Amino acid sequence: MALNNRVLMGLAIGTAILLTGCAKQQPGGFTEVARDKVAHTYQFRYQPQNLDQTALNTYISQRCAQEGFDKVDPLPEGAATLPGYKTRWFQCNYSIKN
Repeated sequence: MALNNRVLMGLAIGTAILLTGCAKQQPGGFTEVARDKVAHTYQFRYQPQNLDQTALNTYISQRCAQEGFDKVDPLPEGAATLPGYKTRWFQCNYSIKN
């Protein structure tokens, strides 16, 4: 029984690691990991030391513009479930024009 549990645990961990690597990483060192169509938000995962912030800002600005928005609001950075990684949500908005 204990051997079966170890084998199942090993398979679960291996599958989780494999699926983590399946997300497409952008050239700036970030990966889009979630999207909320109702709130118009995108979540990205990255390693802070490898992140090209300009590339991320350009990418999210283009994504928001494709949906008709002209403003991007970054939400607070948080720790990711993977060690050494951070996550951040960005919300697409309209700028207020007078």
